[in-house]
Amino acid sequence: MIETVKLTVKLSNFYKMPLINKVLSLALLIYIAIFSAYSLTNFPPLQVQNNVYGFTTDFINLIVIIFLFWIVQCSELSKKAYIFSSFGLLLWSIGTTADVLDELVVQPYWISIYFEDLCRTSGMLLTSYGLFKTMRFVQSINNRLARELIIDDLTKVHNRRYFYQHAKDAQHSPYVILIIDIDHFKMINDEFGHDVGDVMLKELATKYDNAFTHQNKFARLGGEEFGGYLPTNNMTQACDFSQQLIDLAHTINIQNSRHLTVSIGVAMQTPNEPLDKVMKRADQALYLAKKSGRDRFEIAP
Repeated sequence: MIETVKLTVKLSNFYKMPLINKVLSLALLIYIAIFSAYSLTNFPPLQVQNNVYGFTTDFINLIVIIFLFWIVQCSELSKKAYIFSSFGLLLWSIGTTADVLDELVVQPYWISIYFEDLCRTSGMLLTSYGLFKTMRFVQSINNRLARELIIDDLTKVHNRRYFYQHAKDAQHSPYVILIIDIDHFKMINDEFGHDVGDVMLKELATKYDNAFTHQNKFARLGGEEFGGYLPTNNMTQACDFSQQLIDLAHTINIQNSRHLTVSIGVAMQTPNEPLDKVMKRADQALYLAKKSGRDRFEIAP
């Protein structure tokens, strides 16, 4: 099951943060408070009414940067994304703080030019790279989740969702559907244990997945049942392939006691027949194969 995490920017998150996040957050606030108090008490004041617009815009910029810094501290990012984003926004905040105070007091030349501009520019560069690493991190998460949506957890082959979507989107018509079911799988679990049953499922799935080449698709539909999609109108070819799958199952030994067998239902799409009806006919053919003695395939009428 995929664990979800909700991003919030509540102040109460401070108590849940790792130590490094707390230290950086406190360090930024302490710096802003101390530097502001020092500048306002030691540097000559300016006429605020002449700099209201500049002060307002710079102050809003500072608030926005501090808010972005807080979001980073509340987020779960990759290590590199967190480091570059945090220290970039930290430096950016330091430079912007000096920029805000520059509208209120007459700062020394080295502060207003070198310190302010150097911190702000380097902060922007580090933050930009941190944003890049964040986007890479988000993309990797998105790719992993997309893969988990279409891959079966146990066997690592495609799952039912992918199989149905691929068959519905495929342009080839007609096509052949195979429904493959392991014979007496419950007896295998009861006699040898579910661990052995899982091993059989994984081994068979791996062998079959390798056998389905080119445009042929294979997936686990659920339990001990698998599905095959063959973009062909050649039933003889589909039958030969089904027999190959049956023979391939025989190569898997169950605890050196006996070999694995499968039953297969085969159905070719009729003109304009929807997938669910093709699947139903293949399932009926599978039932007939089971009823006729298993370890065989049957063709749906």
